[in-house]
Amino acid sequence: MQFSPDRFNKLINGRAQSMEWRKGYACPCVSRSSGAAAPNCPHCHGKGTLWDDAIPGLAALTERDTLRQWKDFGMLDSGDVVMIISSDSVLYDIGQNDRVIMKNRTVPFSLNLVSGVRDTLRLPVVSLDRIFWFLEDGSLSDGEIPDITPDGVMDFRYPPPPDTTYSVTGRQNPEYFVWTSLPADRPHHQGARLPRRVVLRKWDLYGR
Repeated sequence: MQFSPDRFNKLINGRAQSMEWRKGYACPCVSRSSGAAAPNCPHCHGKGTLWDDAIPGLAALTERDTLRQWKDFGMLDSGDVVMIISSDSVLYDIGQNDRVIMKNRTVPFSLNLVSGVRDTLRLPVVSLDRIFWFLEDGSLSDGEIPDITPDGVMDFRYPPPPDTTYSVTGRQNPEYFVWTSLPADRPHHQGARLPRRVVLRKWDLYGR
């Protein structure tokens, strides 16, 4: 039997999901002495990494057995997923700290922002359900659902009062970063470009 990378790719792509890939680069704001990113950097926002614009592509999630094997190494955190990438996918050259957004799924989110200070949603929002804040008498005030610019800025007609903490709830596409590649030494196929497996970790755990 002759191994066929093309058939392997076809099998994976038949189970693939739509993804968006953002390649990461080390940000020059990192301190020479401490190695820490500048917390007020306007480009990386203190993450220490810059990312390109999103590139659409396809990749699949592996079966639970692979997750179980990875867990046996003692390296799996809650929420981790293992992604398998066909060799003909745009995502094939994905690397550590790159970002991945799963476009076929949505998950809920709820967070606090401060009016006039921090009004930007730095996550792939699909929809907003509710926005509210406390009034001076302790009662709740519901606000309008604003439009969102491509940069994540909420465009209110009637924004919450200045310097007011307000709650934002909605749904987003789940976002991850590449934590590591699973080892896969395949010398028996003479160096053929075969599918890769990488571990994705929840984006909200990213940090330095």
